[in-house]
Amino acid sequence: MAKRTLDHTAVRIRNLEQSRRFYEGILGLRPVPRPEMGIAGTWYGLGDGQLHLIQADAMSAHIDPTGPHFAIAVEDLDAMRRQLAAAGVEMLDFGGEQLWVRDPDGNTVELRLPSVPHKEPR
Repeated sequence: MAKRTLDHTAVRIRNLEQSRRFYEGILGLRPVPRPEMGIAGTWYGLGDGQLHLIQADAMSAHIDPTGPHFAIAVEDLDAMRRQLAAAGVEMLDFGGEQLWVRDPDGNTVELRLPSVPHKEPR
C-alpha cells in the first residue's frame, strides 16, 4: 500500500485577525503563501502538512479531546502551558504529554510532545 500523509487540515474561523494573534502570537506558527481565493483566511506550514484557517460562521463548543481536533507537536510542553496560562487561554490538561485548548472560534487544538515516529510495515 502507498504511504499516506496528512496534506492539510482546515478549520473555520470567525475573525481572521483574532485567530492570527492566537496561532501566530501565542502558538508561534508562521504563515505560508496562500493563493487568492476570494475567501478570507490564512495558511500555516506544519512539518510536511499545513493548517488552513477559513473565515466563515462557526459554532464554539467545550473542549472535547474525543471530538474533531488537530494536533500540533511542541518541543517544550511545560513552556507552552506557562505561555497559555499567561495568555488566559483555557486548557484541558491532565498533566501528561498532551493538553487541549480551543482557538478563538471554538476549534479544539491538541498540543503534544512529538510522537514516536511510526515505522511503515514492510
